[in-house]
Amino acid sequence: MSSWSSPPTRRELTLLLFCVTIFIVAYNANTSLRLLGLDSSSLIPFSSSRTLPIGPDGRRPEGYRDTLENEIFGEWGWEPGHIAGVKEAESARILHGKIDGNSDTYLRGEGRSGEQAMWLQGVGEGRYGHGDGLGSTSVNDELVRWGEDVPRSELKQHVPAIGSSMVNHNDPPRDIDWQVFPAQTAFRKFGPYGGRMHGVTFLSYDGPSTTDSHTLISLQRLYSTLNVSSPQSLSPPHRLFFPAIPTFADRRPEPNDELAPRRRSSIGVEPQTLKSAYPSLVGAMFAEDFDDFVGIGAPLLLDRLVVADRGAARRSGLLREVPAWSLPFTALETAEEWFEPVRRTLREYFGFVDVGGEDAAIEGHTITYLSRQDGLEGERLKGSDHVALLDALGRLAKTGVRVRIVDENTSWTERLHAITESTIVLSVFGDHLADAVFMKRTRQSALMEFFPSNIFNRDWETVVRSMGIRYVAWQGNQEKLPAVSHTASYEDFALDAQAVVRAITDELDRVS
Repeated sequence: MSSWSSPPTRRELTLLLFCVTIFIVAYNANTSLRLLGLDSSSLIPFSSSRTLPIGPDGRRPEGYRDTLENEIFGEWGWEPGHIAGVKEAESARILHGKIDGNSDTYLRGEGRSGEQAMWLQGVGEGRYGHGDGLGSTSVNDELVRWGEDVPRSELKQHVPAIGSSMVNHNDPPRDIDWQVFPAQTAFRKFGPYGGRMHGVTFLSYDGPSTTDSHTLISLQRLYSTLNVSSPQSLSPPHRLFFPAIPTFADRRPEPNDELAPRRRSSIGVEPQTLKSAYPSLVGAMFAEDFDDFVGIGAPLLLDRLVVADRGAARRSGLLREVPAWSLPFTALETAEEWFEPVRRTLREYFGFVDVGGEDAAIEGHTITYLSRQDGLEGERLKGSDHVALLDALGRLAKTGVRVRIVDENTSWTERLHAITESTIVLSVFGDHLADAVFMKRTRQSALMEFFPSNIFNRDWETVVRSMGIRYVAWQGNQEKLPAVSHTASYEDFALDAQAVVRAITDELDRVS
């Protein structure tokens, strides 16, 4: 008998080779069955390692669920064709019955998430198809093949004027800036197909020096004139183009300088305001983005385009003292509710719900003072008058009126939250009053703007009066609307704080 350290015999080698062969064959068979969607363990009669069945909801049977699975997925029940976690009786009660106290807006189908949830449930119940509720377009609609029947543009609303050159906005357009093609020759120019931009596109033709806080609101005003009787029924804008403004306002850094921070170009509205008040906008696109579309080399069809061009407005015969952005407010008409969709969206962002009648009176009044005293430059009140105004507002707060003091150091969230709940907003003149368009609209709503004796303009008067909000201009100790005047330099100016507070009280007591 050989020892254990002796070389393997022929019989042992044959047995070892047979075992390896059986393993390889079994492994490959198991892998092949898995590729065919079969579980090999289910074919083994006495196998104790069968995989647990998975339900149609993607979870293991209830008796096999552990703490980790419940932590990840929750312990809700699920029925095919219904929203997970919502019982049919509870859903019916919420949808058709009256709920006391705090209602579950998600289950009632309110808001974007609620609408999507109700749509999913409706698809499961067969009330409508999968395409309903997702819009009228799909990924198959991004390219349009029109053959020889090139789509025609239709001018819906405009103020007659001559457009601007992309190179110099003070000059009329060059041939390559704006072109009009007859239908007979359009096919030779554009070809049989092109890309498509669905929805509404806002385009500002102005450069960096003329783009300010009035740009976007002028585009919104112009767009609202398409439906004078019901501007709230218009679809929201989907993109905002600035083809004459570069993405960054600073100089391009050196190629090897990867740490240099870049300063984005200003478009007259804060990024937070743009994203919260216009959630449908994909964001602002600039000259580089415009060049990208040009570089495609194919025509691009825009469903609806709203264009603002201050150079063109100037060439329409405007008086010198009339701002170029004001034409949509003065030359075109629409309802006072033209800005309501945007204003309401921002108010809902902060959790406010618009109410009227007795409910609005119960809410009370809020006064917001936008202070500019701590700024390094710009307009401000005299120090003593600023302190006097704060004291007077403090005494007014003791009567039950909510008073908010907002300065340059206040965060965007706190500032806009205060403004959206305000009945009256007051401040020195300037572009920072652009946020006042989001104030609450009631019969007592008013914007009070303070001017020095040598400066006055009607910029924000034009805007807020178009919304049905009362406008009050102050110079010194009296409310008045003097002639428009502009001065390059000015100093801190005086204001009668007591007269201002008396006027505020009169506004709150006024019933129209």
